[in-house]
This record gives sequence, structure tokens and C-alpha cells, in this order.
Amino acid sequence: MQVLEAINRMKASMHDVSNEYDDAACIFALNTAVHELAALLIAAHYPDLIEEKDFMDGDMVPEGFFRTCGSYPIRVTGSTIHLAGMKKLHVRYYKMPADMARTSTLPFRLSVLNSLAIKIAIKILLNDNEFDISQDSSIQSEITQALQAGA
Repeated sequence: MQVLEAINRMKASMHDVSNEYDDAACIFALNTAVHELAALLIAAHYPDLIEEKDFMDGDMVPEGFFRTCGSYPIRVTGSTIHLAGMKKLHVRYYKMPADMARTSTLPFRLSVLNSLAIKIAIKILLNDNEFDISQDSSIQSEITQALQAGA
């Protein structure tokens, strides 16, 4: 799904006829929502956020690096990777999605996850204006159900 389509869905869901939420605010909320959802998915060991790379002692942490998948003899200090007594190591790690721009696409392969990200972004925008936040618990339970179902 394109980000512009997601913004249009968000504005329609919020009944934003006065254009109170500009594209920049929607993209910011969408990026925040994607990162929040990605953190939940990583905690649930979601495989689509895994990448692999060979690291040398002293390499810089790749952009988006969140944490390793499992136990490796490495230590991350600041943005530098230190290998315990090894020169090179192949590592599997979780990577956070990159921030989106107006012209990019949502990062998740499954449309249900993209829909959840949009709902979370809507919640973020509406909470900033202190509108009715009673739907927050239903959105959170929908996220939990999707994760438990293996989405």
C-alpha cells in the first residue's frame, strides 16, 4: 500500500474535512505507528523483520538494527559491534523499518499489518487532540489478536 493511500484512508477515517491534519503530521504518526507495531512484532519473533549480514570486529551497526535474533558472541557499544575473539561472524538480526516519505510504500508484507499501522496512526493523531480515545483498547486488542493468530 502506498503512503499517500494510507494518508487518504487516515483522513477519511478521522472525517478530516477541514484538513486539520496535513500530510507531514500523518506521515509522522504513520512512522511512529509502524515503529511501535514493529517493536511488538519483534517481541513476537516476526520473521519478516529479520535480516542477515556478515560483521567484522569494529563494524558500525547497520541502519535500523534493533537486536540480534538469538545469542551471538557480540557486544554493541554505541554504534560499534565488537566480536568476542572473532574477526568475522554471520549474524541474523531484527531490523526496524525505515521512515517513510509521501511517495513510499508501507513496510509490511501483510495488508492486515499495514491496516493496523494505519489504525495506530489514527489513534496517535486523535489522542493529540484529545478526542474520544475509547477505541484505543479495541485497537490494542486487535493488535494482540493479530499477533496471537500469527499475522
